[in-house]
Amino acid sequence: MRLAHLLLVVAVLAFVLALARDPIGRVFVIVFTTGVGELALGLTSIMALFQTVGAFGDAKTLSAHAEALAATTVVLALSTAAMSGCLFAGAWFIATYV
Repeated sequence: MRLAHLLLVVAVLAFVLALARDPIGRVFVIVFTTGVGELALGLTSIMALFQTVGAFGDAKTLSAHAEALAATTVVLALSTAAMSGCLFAGAWFIATYV
C-alpha cells in the first residue's frame, strides 16, 4: 500500500464521516453502501449462474445433468437469499439509525 492509497482512503473516510453527521447524509451512505453490495452480489451471482448453466452443455450423462440442475438450483437459492438479506439489512439500518 503506497502513501497515495493511504491518503485516498483517509480522504474517502473523512468524506463519508462528514456526510454521516446529517440524517440525509446517513441515508445516502446507507443506500449507497447497500447498492454497491447489491451490485457486487448480483454480479457474482450472474457469473456463478453462467457457470452452472454452462455445465448443462458439458453434461453427457443423466447424472451429470442432475448435478448441473442441482448446482443451478443452489446458486439461484443462495444468491436470492444473499441479495434479499443485503436489501433488508440496508432497510433495517435506515429504519434504526435515521
